[in-house]
Amino acid sequence: MSVILPFQACNEFTTHVMNLLREQSRTRPISPKEIERMVSIIHRKFSSIQMQLKQSTCEAVMILRSRFLDARRKRRNFNKQATEILNEYFYSHLSNPYPSEEAKEELAKKCGITVSQVSNWFGNKRIRYKKNIGKFQEEANIYAAKTAVTATNVSAHGSQANSPSTPNSAG
Repeated sequence: MSVILPFQACNEFTTHVMNLLREQSRTRPISPKEIERMVSIIHRKFSSIQMQLKQSTCEAVMILRSRFLDARRKRRNFNKQATEILNEYFYSHLSNPYPSEEAKEELAKKCGITVSQVSNWFGNKRIRYKKNIGKFQEEANIYAAKTAVTATNVSAHGSQANSPSTPNSAG
């Protein structure tokens, strides 16, 4: 497949029109000035079309580029379980919500995310928490209650094994 450059196409078209004009000049006289004017019109039209093509190609490329970049940058939230795990850690360490590198690695494994994402999550959470302490107090209470229930269940199951079972009193 051969590629025809724009100027080649313009020259070929111009040559074709000039041949048609010469043929037509046998029937009616066409002055060289008129031929020159036609060639000038053709060149201007080709230049205009070329400019429009360049502009529309650039616009199309820019649209495709932005769509591609948007698709790559699309924000995704962590799944609910990962957020729960991170929140539980955050609220249970509220006095010092700065996990160690080991803790970050463990949280990353549990949540199925990277250590860098864990670090970013904690950085964002600390900032948002400080900005809206009142709003987050309710969330902190929920996680504190969950932790208390979990701790109560664990200790209740542990102490039940050591205590004698009480028979039901039926009357």
